[in-house]
Amino acid sequence: MTLIGFNLGFAALLGIALGRSGLLDNMKGDFTDWIRYSIGIVLFGIMSLVGSIASIQYEGAMLNVRDGGPIYGGLWFGPIIGIGAAIIGSVYRFSLGGATVIPCCLATIIAGVVSGIIWYFYREKITVVIATLIAVGLSIVHIVLLILLTPNNFGWYLVSETPTGIGILILVPLSVLIFSWCYQRSKQAVAKKQ
Repeated sequence: MTLIGFNLGFAALLGIALGRSGLLDNMKGDFTDWIRYSIGIVLFGIMSLVGSIASIQYEGAMLNVRDGGPIYGGLWFGPIIGIGAAIIGSVYRFSLGGATVIPCCLATIIAGVVSGIIWYFYREKITVVIATLIAVGLSIVHIVLLILLTPNNFGWYLVSETPTGIGILILVPLSVLIFSWCYQRSKQAVAKKQ
């Protein structure tokens, strides 16, 4: 549980740092922005990696917040960062193997893609509450993929007989909530000073 706490703390610090610095805000796609996109992909890719590494092992499953980095990267900074982070997180998850490798990798990619698409169409309407609700929805998608794509009904066993399903439904949205709240509050604090 200490590792999950470390990950959530890291999400808070990253949210504060990006909110105060504005490093990834207002990018238009020119050359200097591509440097910032690369920084964003690395930062949120690291969040996804740390989300996998800082996990709780339980009966062959990993309770983790891997999908958090691609979700808040995509929701607050767009599809390039969300998808880039998702690819990093998925490649690392794939390297770990196991019975849940396919649904977990796919769920992470979907998290980055869907979050980036939502940013593209609705970026002005995203709030901390909406970001958290989107994370709940994407966590449900993750659980459904686990049930459908894990062999020998192992996914159903994980969801129905272990804390895996509840863990996904709580930990990933909590990670998104913490990052989003810290990011928004820090941005508001900077705006008040100007």
